[in-house]
Amino acid sequence: MNEWTKGDVSYLWPWLMVGLALLVVALLVVWLRVWWRRTPQDATYVAHTARLRALPRFRSLVRRQTAVGAALTLAALVACTGAILLAGRLQETQTKEQSEANRDIMLCLDASYSMAEVNAEVVAQFQEIVTELEGERIGLTIWNGNAITVFPLTDDYDFVTDQLRIAETAFASALSVGDAYLDYIEGTQVQEDVASQLGDGLVSCVQRFDREDEERARAVVLASDNDVIGEGIFTVPEAAEYAVENRAVVHGIAAPSTAERAGDEAEFRDAVEETGGTFNLVGGADSTEAVVESINDLEAKKIEKPPLVQTLERPQTGIVVTALGVGLLVIVWAAQGVLALVDRQGGREQRGGRR
Repeated sequence: MNEWTKGDVSYLWPWLMVGLALLVVALLVVWLRVWWRRTPQDATYVAHTARLRALPRFRSLVRRQTAVGAALTLAALVACTGAILLAGRLQETQTKEQSEANRDIMLCLDASYSMAEVNAEVVAQFQEIVTELEGERIGLTIWNGNAITVFPLTDDYDFVTDQLRIAETAFASALSVGDAYLDYIEGTQVQEDVASQLGDGLVSCVQRFDREDEERARAVVLASDNDVIGEGIFTVPEAAEYAVENRAVVHGIAAPSTAERAGDEAEFRDAVEETGGTFNLVGGADSTEAVVESINDLEAKKIEKPPLVQTLERPQTGIVVTALGVGLLVIVWAAQGVLALVDRQGGREQRGGRR
């Protein structure tokens, strides 16, 4: 799978960061000049204050106020730093090199009622096959007397996996003839006396391949019991010939014959082998590995595509720093308010004691 590669990290508006930083520094210089000025021009002189300044309580209040002021200044600077980082808009560039294999895989599933009890197992096997592939385009077509494309050829493997899980859930409810099953196969049978048309189903799946002007390897993973009811357009041998003409290799996964399901397994096997594909029974030992190995044996070339480049904003650092600064401001203000209330309460108690 092609992965995103992290690239450069830079600010979109660095000039704005510089301007705001200079503004903060200028305001800080002005504030410090005022704070360090010992004799304000409008000061009023009060005599005999040396004794007041010598009191322990006075000194304690001065130290406390200085500490509160320093804490407020620090918190404000932290908040301003976060705001400056946010204003600069930190961005990260990511690049995804694109390439795809020139192989297309069409999953082709017989959705007739005779396959109901095994289709969930078949779809589970489809999922195993998909997990062993990388870069191929994959599609899913279901059919009975009529073929329906569940999803066309795509290299979005997350989407493919999700769709196969939906299919497995729907077919798992087949024995109870639940709504999920009936909704999923709706449209695959238009005539009650025409069903499980393997020949028509295979031709329909081969016709789902696109990009006919490209040299691409094409494979059909065909699951059926070949328990044909009625007469279709193509016989199974004719469908196999059609697949060969369109350069599609067919890999068969057959449901074993039972008393209720008397499929022509030999005809199915002969058709598959005519295309150069493999033939296995549902759930057979090493059947998934055989299909994957045969698909991998098909000639594959990597088709290079222009890389995808995307730019993502990364405001997390600025948000965290700003939140930290604002949080510190709130804490200091709250502490200052609590101390003021304590001082006020203490003053009331002292005045009450003097009375």
